[in-house]
Amino acid sequence: MATRNLKSIDPALLLPTPEVPESYGPRNDEDLRVHQLVQEALDAGPGKKYATVADFIQALDTRVP
Repeated sequence: MATRNLKSIDPALLLPTPEVPESYGPRNDEDLRVHQLVQEALDAGPGKKYATVADFIQALDTRVP
């Protein structure tokens, strides 16, 4: 059996190439809703700072139904 010189093989050639979608963006209504919520949060301005993690969790619990 012949041996291969593995040092001459580029490791990137051994991995399969991922499929690239033709377009990026929401694929369905649920993706669109998440995209809109993320965009709204990004456009909301600077974030709020909390003194402790407990304060953050309390504020989060009041906002999430």
